[in-house]
Amino acid sequence: MDTPQKKTWNSSGSFDAEAAKWDENPRRIDLAHQILSSLDRMLPFRKEWKAMEAGCGTGMLSLPVSERVSSLTAIDASEGMLGVLDRKAREERIENITTIHSDIAASGPDGTIDGPFDLVYSSMTFHHIENTRALVRTLTESLLPGGWLAVADLDEEDGFFHDRENENVHHGFNRESFETMLREEGFDHVSFTTAASMNKVNRAGRDATYTVFLAVARKGGWQ
Repeated sequence: MDTPQKKTWNSSGSFDAEAAKWDENPRRIDLAHQILSSLDRMLPFRKEWKAMEAGCGTGMLSLPVSERVSSLTAIDASEGMLGVLDRKAREERIENITTIHSDIAASGPDGTIDGPFDLVYSSMTFHHIENTRALVRTLTESLLPGGWLAVADLDEEDGFFHDRENENVHHGFNRESFETMLREEGFDHVSFTTAASMNKVNRAGRDATYTVFLAVARKGGWQ
């Protein structure tokens, strides 16, 4: 009898296996475009900013965001995903992105991460992280006072969004609870928008629409 596969959080191996074809999914491309548009509406980007992306994947957001800031530190736990991002940056001759292989949710920032930052952002990463509050604290430590945090992730969903049943994930987040967490961790000027929506046949075989929020907040201690 087959042994049931243990559920895991943030399995970098599964992302490594999918990295080469990750950008071929039109739904992912459209989602990145929608989230980028929302970032442009919600953030006052400045060319002098130093930015960090937590969970950058193949860089669908990294490359366009790098055009809006001075430098971008792109962090991911998947070497395969980072390899794709590095290749795309070379091909497009983008020189202000530094990629770092790190599970920042587990280890926190270290000496290889050249902070503090004016902006830290994350897209579709939080629902893969078991202890989201600990990740918020880690990202807070990486920000300057008054620095911006932007998190795009799933609204509460039906539990069938993800195709892989053997992976632990949060089934989206309640916006009110997420805002409470941000404020308790020292952020103010918290605002939300619906950044994106997507239609898909979910794991249960049903046509469903899922929405993604963008939460934007500023770290306290600024005047």
